[in-house]
Amino acid sequence: MLNVVCLKYGDKYGPIYANNLYNMIERHLTVPHRFVCFTDNTLELNPKIEIKLIQSQRFSGWWWKPYIFKADHFSDGDTNLFFDLDMVIVNNIDNIANYLPNDFVGLQDVGRVFKRGADRLGSAVLKWPANQYTDIWTNLDANPNYARQFQGDQDYIWNLHKSVIKFFPEKWIQSYKWEIRDRAELVRINGRFNFDTVKDVQVDKETNVLAFHGSPDPHEVKDPIIVDNWQ
Repeated sequence: MLNVVCLKYGDKYGPIYANNLYNMIERHLTVPHRFVCFTDNTLELNPKIEIKLIQSQRFSGWWWKPYIFKADHFSDGDTNLFFDLDMVIVNNIDNIANYLPNDFVGLQDVGRVFKRGADRLGSAVLKWPANQYTDIWTNLDANPNYARQFQGDQDYIWNLHKSVIKFFPEKWIQSYKWEIRDRAELVRINGRFNFDTVKDVQVDKETNVLAFHGSPDPHEVKDPIIVDNWQ
């Protein structure tokens, strides 16, 4: 079974983000699957979303992502496909679901735009065989302070398994603000970045997913491709 997985912990993203991700998956994935959300708050989530409840405050935000690697959440033989909530899916993602089925695969960090050739994991999209790489959780569970030496979960995961992690093709998952649009088009308003104009942009036919990171978030962008797909 393919488990499509997301994490919604804390108040950064409301239920609309999980619900819209569920809707986009249902529109753009034909591979048989279930959709599972790890969360501390089920309020207003689509009842079709399966819930794995987080009943703890040991960690905050993205530091619950390693918990998804804990053994026994899913069955042996399953594949887990994780998406951050702030992804916008615009085309069929069967290729992502089927890519390198026995490997640990992730997004190459979007900083590739500025540092070509510097391999580094971006954890916004991850795929791995269920019940493998469980040390991502057990190490953190045993020593929560260990995480403090890393800037985020993706650096922590990369440090543990960079020898085996492979990357999805760059064209499949693109940074919206750096690869589809340009950072020169961003302006800061009330402490957050957004684009100075609305654009009717087109994406490459090979691009399936538009990655958001930092600001703006998808709900703040009025470009037709985002408005039409983030729902």
